Order: sequence, then structure tokens, then C-alpha cells
Amino acid sequence: PVTVPLVLAMGLGLGNAVSAVDGFGILSLASICPIVAVLSMGIFIRVRASMAQPEADAA
Repeated sequence: PVTVPLVLAMGLGLGNAVSAVDGFGILSLASICPIVAVLSMGIFIRVRASMAQPEADAA
């Protein structure tokens, strides 16, 4: 949980130091990646649970 604010602050500082919009990519990835990670983990768990369901019904 602490990583995202640190990476966001680093991206903002890098963008201001370079005087360009290069920090925008870092900011967008740092803010979107945790959301995508949680969503993909939920999908993975749901698929895995649905694959285990028929095996439990057969027993």
C-alpha cells in the first residue's frame, strides 16, 4: 500500500525535473496497476473455483 504513493511522488518529481510530460506514464501505470492486479486476481480465483466445482460435484 505504501509503494503507490511513493512511485506517484517519484513520477511527479521526475516530470517536474525534466520539464516534460514524461512522468505521466509512470503516474498512470502506478495508479492503474494495483487496480488491474486486484481485478485479475479476482478473475483468476473465480475461474479456479469454477474449475474445482465440477470435481467436487463428481465425488
